[in-house]
Amino acid sequence: MIPIFQKLSFTKNEIRVLFILLLILFLGLGIKITKGIISDDSIIFDYTKSDRLFNNKFAASVLSDTGFVVDSLFSKEEIKTIGKVKVSEDSLKSLDDKKKKKGKKGDDLKEKSININTATMEQLILLPGVGESTAEKILAYRKEYGGFKKIEDIMKIKGIGQKKFDKLKPYITTD
Repeated sequence: MIPIFQKLSFTKNEIRVLFILLLILFLGLGIKITKGIISDDSIIFDYTKSDRLFNNKFAASVLSDTGFVVDSLFSKEEIKTIGKVKVSEDSLKSLDDKKKKKGKKGDDLKEKSININTATMEQLILLPGVGESTAEKILAYRKEYGGFKKIEDIMKIKGIGQKKFDKLKPYITTD
């Protein structure tokens, strides 16, 4: 054994692992060095042109709403590219409309707006996380047990756990 390892009191297995790690390290460095020598540096791709084109298209989408382009920011070639990319106001409006329609279920409900003891199936379906089958279960429970004494009782319904109850809690009442 090497005297350094004896002073550090390494076991034989620890020494073997250390040698394997050092071997892997030197092998990796050797591959990296030989790969750098063998490879052709002319193959490296220049991303500046594609970056500039992307930035121009992005700027065009932002500036198309205003209808002007600042000449000092872009070259004549870049201005031509920007002129080719136009975003119509109609497409922007339709994107905004889609975002509005995609709102979460229950966003249009007011706090404590649905009494789970008197609500219809349609009103129950408006609650976040409540579909047709869960609404039917709520109505069946209400019919069988005469209603809910407190809002926490809704967790007795199969399919409504703590997470779903936390979503429902702001919108339901038993008054």
